[in-house]
Amino acid sequence: MAFIILFQFAVIVLLIYLLISKNREVKSMASLTPNSRTETKSITYSWKLDSARKTKLKGHLTLRFDPEEIEEQRMNNPFALLPNHDTEDKLRKMYFYMLGNPRTLMHAAEVVKYINRECSRYNVGELDKLQFVLDFVQEPNLRYNYDHDCAEIQHPQEYIRFPDETLYDRNGDCDCKAFLAATLFHLMGYNVLFLLSYKIGHAAICIEYDQRWQALLQDSPKDVTTEVDGRKYVYCETTSDNFRIGGISPEYTIKDFETKIELRG
Repeated sequence: MAFIILFQFAVIVLLIYLLISKNREVKSMASLTPNSRTETKSITYSWKLDSARKTKLKGHLTLRFDPEEIEEQRMNNPFALLPNHDTEDKLRKMYFYMLGNPRTLMHAAEVVKYINRECSRYNVGELDKLQFVLDFVQEPNLRYNYDHDCAEIQHPQEYIRFPDETLYDRNGDCDCKAFLAATLFHLMGYNVLFLLSYKIGHAAICIEYDQRWQALLQDSPKDVTTEVDGRKYVYCETTSDNFRIGGISPEYTIKDFETKIELRG
C-alpha cells in the first residue's frame, strides 16, 4: 500500500519568490547570503544537458556557503536527532524545519534561478529545462556515496541530507539526491512525488507528467508513469548519469516503489 503525505510549500515559495523569479534582478541579498562574520566556502558546479532533442547546453555555477550554517542544519536533521522514528515521519519533520527556516532553501533557489535564466537565454524548451535540473543532481556533478562511507555525516546507516547539505557535500546516496531534486522541481512550481522502496532499497522522484512528452520519454510509459489523486507523474532517476526523464533501471519499474510522498504546491 502506498502512503500519500501532502505537504504545502506555498509559504516558502512566496518567501523566496524574488530570488527565483526569471524576470527580476535581486538588488540586495545581504540578508540571504552567508554570514559575513564567518569564513565562507565557494563550491562550483559544472554539468551539461542530456537532451532527448539533442539540445546543447552547459551549466557552470558557483555558490557560497557558511560552514557554520551547514553544521547547524546537520545538528537539526531529524535523521540525526530521531534515529528510531520512521522515514516518513522524519521527512515530514525536515519539511517543517525548512518551512520555519527559509534560509535553508536559498542555495536551492539560486540553482533554480540560474537554470531558469540560462534556459530562457538559450530558448530551451520545458522538457529540456527539467532535464537540465535532473542532470544537475546526477553524477558526475553530484557524486553518489553511501551514507556509511561519509565522514561528514558520521557514517550513519540511514540519513537523508537537507538540500543545502547535499549541495555543500557535493555527494549523497539515492535519497539525498532525490530529496534535492524534489526540492528544485517543487521550487520551479511542479508537483512532485518522492518515492521510497524498502523492497529494492532505492529512492527516486516523479514530476507531474505532460502527455506531450510521451514520445521523448526514455522508457515505456507503462514502466515509468503513475497516477495519484487524478494527477499523472513520470519517473526521474537522480543517481547515475545517462538517465533522462522517464528513464529507469531495467531491474524494476515504478510499481516497485511502495511509498509515495506527494509535494504539491
